[in-house]
Amino acid sequence: MKKIEILAPAGSYESMRAAMNAGCDAVYMGGSRFGARAYANNPDEDALVKAIEEAHLRNKRLYLTVNTLVKEEERQSLLYDYLEKYYLAGLDAVIVQDVGVMRFIHRHFPELPIHASTQTTITMAEGASLLKDMGVTRLVTARELSFKEIKHLRENSKMEIETFVHGALCYCYSGQCLMSSMIGGRSGNRGRCAQPCRMPYRFFSEDKQISSNDGSYLLSPKDINTVALIPDLIESGVSSFKIEGRMKSPEYAAGVTAVYRKYVDLYLAEGKNVFLDYLEQDEYKRDMLDLMDLYNRGGFSQGYGKTKNGKTMMSIIRPNHSGVPVGKISGSTKGYADILLSEDINAQDVLEIRNKENKSLYEFTVKDNTPRNNTLRTRVGIISYKNKENNNKNKGQVASPDIRIGDMVYRTRNNALLNNIGDKYINKDAKYNIMGYLYAKEGERLQLRLSYNNKSVTVYHNAVEAAIKQPMTKEKLAASINKLGETLFQFSELIVDADNKIFVPVAWLNEIRRDAVALLSKAIIGSYHRGKEELGQYATDDCIASSMTIDDSNISEDTIGDSNISNENLSKKHTGKLDISVGVSTKEQFNLAILYPDVSAIYVDYEGFFLDQIIEMSKLSQDAGKAFYVLLPHICRLRGYERLSKDIVTLMNYDQINGFIIKNFEEAWILLSIFESSSKHKELRLNHNMYIFNKDAKLFWNEKGIDQFTAPIELNEKELKSLGLDDCELMVYGYLPVMVSVQCLHSTTDSCNKCSAESNRMDYLLDRIDKKFYVKTHCSSCYNIIYNGQRLSLLDQADEVKNLHPKGIRLDFTHETYDEAKTVLDAYCHVFAHGKKTSLEFDNITRGHFMRGVE
Repeated sequence: MKKIEILAPAGSYESMRAAMNAGCDAVYMGGSRFGARAYANNPDEDALVKAIEEAHLRNKRLYLTVNTLVKEEERQSLLYDYLEKYYLAGLDAVIVQDVGVMRFIHRHFPELPIHASTQTTITMAEGASLLKDMGVTRLVTARELSFKEIKHLRENSKMEIETFVHGALCYCYSGQCLMSSMIGGRSGNRGRCAQPCRMPYRFFSEDKQISSNDGSYLLSPKDINTVALIPDLIESGVSSFKIEGRMKSPEYAAGVTAVYRKYVDLYLAEGKNVFLDYLEQDEYKRDMLDLMDLYNRGGFSQGYGKTKNGKTMMSIIRPNHSGVPVGKISGSTKGYADILLSEDINAQDVLEIRNKENKSLYEFTVKDNTPRNNTLRTRVGIISYKNKENNNKNKGQVASPDIRIGDMVYRTRNNALLNNIGDKYINKDAKYNIMGYLYAKEGERLQLRLSYNNKSVTVYHNAVEAAIKQPMTKEKLAASINKLGETLFQFSELIVDADNKIFVPVAWLNEIRRDAVALLSKAIIGSYHRGKEELGQYATDDCIASSMTIDDSNISEDTIGDSNISNENLSKKHTGKLDISVGVSTKEQFNLAILYPDVSAIYVDYEGFFLDQIIEMSKLSQDAGKAFYVLLPHICRLRGYERLSKDIVTLMNYDQINGFIIKNFEEAWILLSIFESSSKHKELRLNHNMYIFNKDAKLFWNEKGIDQFTAPIELNEKELKSLGLDDCELMVYGYLPVMVSVQCLHSTTDSCNKCSAESNRMDYLLDRIDKKFYVKTHCSSCYNIIYNGQRLSLLDQADEVKNLHPKGIRLDFTHETYDEAKTVLDAYCHVFAHGKKTSLEFDNITRGHFMRGVE
């Protein structure tokens, strides 16, 4: 029988224990650093070691999230010490986003399996293949993949496939979101996402508002529930069912785990037909209602397995727990409301009355159990407005809620369900079967052997004596040994091999039982331990010591492992004036950029032009003495892979095309494969969304054949200096992409017009404080980009930029007019190419993270 792993979230020790009691095979958990849920109740160092040991006692696995981007200083001084103790304790795997961290871990902790996080945004086996030599054994797929794509990935990568099956869904491709980072400095890439996708927005197209006036939650997807799709998931090759929810309660972790355990086991034991028949049963409907009670946002969607995108996947009315509909207002008198119940209600349930617009009117806690089809009367008191949805305009005022007949009533807390989960999975531990053999023969030493999962221990005590008065029966001996109490074990079989007329003090039996259980536990835990000799060959480098201090004068040296590798070896040291590269999205921007002698390179957006236009522009660039590069798409999926590959091969034939700017692993694989199989080579540069946060990330790509990068957007000046920029371009101007999504705002707002969407027009969103975000739809590639409404501009930081000695600077134009782009180019060439000062000040700008950075 194929084994399917149920992988549960553990935002705390309590959640880990609850999920394991509910039947998960493994948990994923963060520690005190480097985890993508920095605000979860993550355990400290000692507690995490104990959690690893307890998982192994239960024959479960624990995966540590190391899935943030790691800065150079952290890599040098913190990462090794942080991981060593967990590695030695037998940590089962790490979940990693940063390729530099993958390289670091594989070199220093070679026996530790690495799971590539969904934050890597890998969508195809071709991209995944670049990670195989880094010890990556499992890929956590991008949530947006269809079952067809997952199956293709599994069959062509041979990696284990882990997929999110339940819980919250991000609007943006995981790993590509900078919205929280750019708005308030809380980076999702550093585990501190502020969830701006759960805020209300208004959507405008051609300056006409096409969403509701008060703002809808246009970027807030429903949670996913894929219980009904278990056969499709398994047939697609998914071997690990991942449940989202490290920020949720132990009851949530246990309750959801129990449901998926039940239905996965049903499918594996009984087959597809029985499984599908079961979905028609009342028990299935009750289980789905329980999942709704635990948490849902306007119901569930089934994710992207069978659905490309669409309004039905979005929770545009309410961004948080929606609860379950349990009745309607059937009558209302002054101070009271009558509710005709459609579901059983329990004492201490929390109910919420909502109007026809689904706005909350009143919330209260139920005192007594009330069956369905009965009327529940509640006193409706005076309420004080919080009115977050109305910008607190009425805060502090009081009024009676305007409750009307027909208003819906929802349960947002099911107290009986939570108590039931607590009784089953939280207030007591699951027991694990062991076998016991007690040997008690007169004149021989008392001995007890315990066995569990191929582990066996034997404990000896004093010699057994003959009974003088009352002999100890086998039943009494067994009863004493059976008292396993609060341990995690229970006997599936206990054999007592004893003489009939012997005496064994109860104290002896208690001692031998306790000693045997302790020894068995130690043997189980110890079997997972790794020795120091299993650490990588560079584990004793002086630079790894936790007492290391960082000398800014030598910060550019790659001090981990390859101590002789410096930035001079990574790429040629930059000298002379800065190269200026300009990215263009329109023909008029291109026509402008080639006029500037100080512009050394033009970057043309592949998705903004037809192939023949790109080829023609490359010739014009060559005539103007400019290098010419093609900016490739943000996302590469199975649907467009063949076309993109074919177009890249075509473009490779033109000598005037100098290279490509790569935005994902799949594009890197396409180009590197072409280089490997032919004599044609072009310059390859990674875009800033490929996140070169540390020197191991640079070395990862150097070893693949890529040695040109774009500096990360989220590092500040000091951190960029630590990284070293002589092989990096630095973004100094542009509307930065903050989200890349497979969802479409035109579809969500019922305003789809593919013809106009494919134009270069920018739509926009306004948030609660009228902050603007531009939206560009790419129908042909089936994704949308949301741009920060404020332009990045480092014009007034020219001296600081030059002191970083980047290989060059880059300006990206998106929807700027000819005149707007000209003003920008004039200023940047004036300052960066000619070293002059300018009094020009752009409006609506941000310096991004150049000054502040992210935590």
